[in-house]
Amino acid sequence: MNKRILGIGATLVDELYFCEKAIVAGSSNPAEKTNSVGGVISNIMQQLSLFALDYSIITALGTDGEAEYVKDHFEKVGVPTDEILQSEGATGKYVSILNSDGNLFVSVCEDHCSKNISVPFLESKSAFIQSFDLIVIDTNLASESIQWLITFCFQHRIKLIIEPVSVSKAMKLAPLNLNGVYMITPNDEELLAISNDTTLTEENALVQGLFERGVANLWVRKGAQGSVWHQQTQAIRLGVPTIQITDSTGAGDAALAGWILGWAKQESDLDCMQLGHSLALEVLQTKGSIKKEMNLENIYKIKRTYYND
Repeated sequence: MNKRILGIGATLVDELYFCEKAIVAGSSNPAEKTNSVGGVISNIMQQLSLFALDYSIITALGTDGEAEYVKDHFEKVGVPTDEILQSEGATGKYVSILNSDGNLFVSVCEDHCSKNISVPFLESKSAFIQSFDLIVIDTNLASESIQWLITFCFQHRIKLIIEPVSVSKAMKLAPLNLNGVYMITPNDEELLAISNDTTLTEENALVQGLFERGVANLWVRKGAQGSVWHQQTQAIRLGVPTIQITDSTGAGDAALAGWILGWAKQESDLDCMQLGHSLALEVLQTKGSIKKEMNLENIYKIKRTYYND
């Protein structure tokens, strides 16, 4: 039986500037610009579209030319557009400045659309949302909408994954009731931001605190040091090989897309992590947040290249 996957969150137009040399702060830096369709949930769903999974997306756009650009792109790559909410105004935009080594120097995001995925809107989509086995959301949503989805998924026994997005947005989770959340995927800084106990700083204590709040799994990303999968009874550490980074945009989103693929294929926790790492490693070596040449056969072949066990 195919697992049905739903993404709920932001879609943005990504504007990326790749600096030719090491960035000099406070000065003009020569750069090359690229545009693409991004946003955490959009990136994940675009990557899943390459693996022939049963998935859909609830997202929000404006009514401008950027919205038409996004919808045209979705239709070309096969991302469903039936549940796109459009409201008067501008579509969200993400602008990033990347250093000559491909690592992010700074980014900014303007998104007035995701707030329209409100509790009343979600309630109107209850029957649709309830038809999925796994739901992944981002913290671009309003706190009230995140809490509604946590409660709804718990009541209907739907697995819910929360991608924290950034430190400032991860803070939305600190006061929320997280009981029943299947997984949260923070990096070290986001893990600290999610905690509602400011006295905790050590990773195991922060993780235990989230277990006590009802989270079942935590996948803590550690960049070049790999990641750690935390459950109540075990912790799995997985490293990554050294690579030459082209663009760090969307690597975390790719990792989660790879993990979701493994989950849909009923792989082990370790195999899911390896698929996630493998896809992220490929995206890190690509300009943009999507590895467009990927398919189901390729990702498993690439996984065996990185993790030949």
